[in-house]
Amino acid sequence: MILSRLMKAVREQNWFAVALEFLIVILGVVIGFQVTTWNAERTDRETEQIYLTRLHRDMQLSVCRIQRERDNVAEWNNRAQSTLDALLLRDPDAVTDSGFELVASTRVQTGSPFRATLNELINGGRANIITNETLRAQIAETDAELTSYDEYIQILVNAQGSFLNEVHSRLRPSPGSVYRITYDFEALADDDVFLNSLGHALRITDANLAWLGDMADVADNLRIAVGTELGLDVPDELDCGTLSGGTE
Repeated sequence: MILSRLMKAVREQNWFAVALEFLIVILGVVIGFQVTTWNAERTDRETEQIYLTRLHRDMQLSVCRIQRERDNVAEWNNRAQSTLDALLLRDPDAVTDSGFELVASTRVQTGSPFRATLNELINGGRANIITNETLRAQIAETDAELTSYDEYIQILVNAQGSFLNEVHSRLRPSPGSVYRITYDFEALADDDVFLNSLGHALRITDANLAWLGDMADVADNLRIAVGTELGLDVPDELDCGTLSGGTE
């Protein structure tokens, strides 16, 4: 219809009408582009809110899971340290555990943060959808830090391997239960190789405790930042008991 009016105006040499028709076409194109831009912007902001909500939830669950993993390592470490102290002091009456703590003391917990949303944003190239530049930088830094701590802890896993046989080869399962460990207390108290290996294993789990704590702190800082960006009432300390699902 516009084209027919335009052709008619040209034939009649009605240049005002020609100019007016061109103006209408240009305005239509501009308005169309603007509407498309507004719709894309609105969609991006909705997507951003979805990502931030998911990321906040992931970091909540990550903090709780890593703290629980750290608590497990701390318990194993403390129990094994008590047994090591008893062996060094040659005090068998001070040993109250089944012996399984000596096996547990050689475990290194790698840490298991929830990183699905981080992976989508960083590895999937979606980070630019986050409009807050400071938060976007923190998201990238958090991903890098969690990766670094995972690599650090893997070093502990590799270092621990050389001491596993020295510890485990001195231990025997009890009849009827593989979770009860027997050992010759006097023989272990005189076994410098075993005592040194157990001591080194505990030093490794001490480092494991520190790095798990750092991982939890990194995730918690991002939890607070994202929650603040979402306008949530964000507690400084997360109550993991109020969270449901996904922390196991």
